[in-house]
Amino acid sequence: MNEVIAKNRSGWILQEYISILEEEISAYPNVTGSYAIVKVGDKYLVGYNGWRKQWEFPAGGIEPGETARQAAYRELLEETHQSNLNLEFKGLFKVTDSHGKQKYQAVFLGKRESLEAFVYSEGDEMSKIHLWDLEEDIGYVDELDVAIIKIIESPSRSGDCALA
Repeated sequence: MNEVIAKNRSGWILQEYISILEEEISAYPNVTGSYAIVKVGDKYLVGYNGWRKQWEFPAGGIEPGETARQAAYRELLEETHQSNLNLEFKGLFKVTDSHGKQKYQAVFLGKRESLEAFVYSEGDEMSKIHLWDLEEDIGYVDELDVAIIKIIESPSRSGDCALA
């Protein structure tokens, strides 16, 4: 039985963190998505997803012919209108989606001194962005996102691990 690190209200389950090099992604089957987490000072960029009615990190599916890194940059731009930063690969997370299908999600982290302007456009997935300190009550934040950031930012992170 797979361990449950976190489960969100949509039924997705975070099962495992896998510390690998970016060049090793191809050794894992079904890497379907990428996260682009941005840190400004001691806060993290989250967007309010009006479709799901929740705060979350920029993330989304990897399109055909696209690398996990390219997907992270594209999702970051599409969802939060942020660009021009270097993203560092932080590893893979094994998840099970709401249909019971096991997948892997690549996670990238970038740091900036400030954010670019966000101007909502009709059809944007995110209706607003916010710099969140992981403690402020901003409403519902996806549990998987919270667990992922705690794992990748853990000073003791090494190898495969679970969130205590």
